[in-house]
Amino acid sequence: MIPRTIAQAIYNDGGLQARSDDFDEMWQSEVQRIIDGFALPAGVSAPDSLFAVPFARRHVAVVSVAGRRFRVLVLPRVLYNVIPDPFAIADRFPPQWETSRSLPTLEWPEEPLPHRTIAQLDAIFKQGDGPFLLGACQTVVDGGRIMLQRAEPDPKLVRELWNLLPDSTRRQTWPATFAYSNALNFGLVVLPAIPEGDLRGYLTEDQARDYPESRYERELQVAVEHNDQRTVDRLFARRSSAETLRLAIWIVIGAAVLSIASKIIMAW
Repeated sequence: MIPRTIAQAIYNDGGLQARSDDFDEMWQSEVQRIIDGFALPAGVSAPDSLFAVPFARRHVAVVSVAGRRFRVLVLPRVLYNVIPDPFAIADRFPPQWETSRSLPTLEWPEEPLPHRTIAQLDAIFKQGDGPFLLGACQTVVDGGRIMLQRAEPDPKLVRELWNLLPDSTRRQTWPATFAYSNALNFGLVVLPAIPEGDLRGYLTEDQARDYPESRYERELQVAVEHNDQRTVDRLFARRSSAETLRLAIWIVIGAAVLSIASKIIMAW
């Protein structure tokens, strides 16, 4: 059975402000690593931001930022793999910033994420930046990463792109609507300035627009245009190349074990 509880804590410049009873004290150094990686400059009040990163061992942190405070939700990785959407998680559990006492332990209900419908996707393509979104989603599906330059967070654009990705890709990609550095190695990040130097694996906004059209984005666009919800559902449920390889390896191992077992039985 998948655990559904979510621990939480709020940190400010003075350190820990409040936490739930199940927020492990051993996580303090990991939280500090994440706060340091966000790189909030001294004396700066950060705009409202959201990001997700791997956390400790077999966990994921969904972090909301406001001013100089960080609200950290810690989910078991097995739970996050079922609901790989930090936006939906943050929407369901908004921060209680003024709390200075114990926070409640949260629990994700026994229900899937809201279904992504043709109407929602059609609105994204018609009202959003279609050329960028298509090129960027194919980039991320292909294992690339996206780095955008903005003076302020761009939650709308990041969330629109997130809604176009298959679940297998969302489980392996770490988004940030804004950060002051890329020390946390986000897969999709908005920064106030693009850093100089080696950006291997990252595409800028213009480069994503020019990314060669490929199968995933083409099939998704055609399915939305033809009101084909079944194909959209299939695309969102597709395995990643890593998952396909892992499955193939297990099949080979299973076949080898069965072969050896049958030979042993026959020898008896």
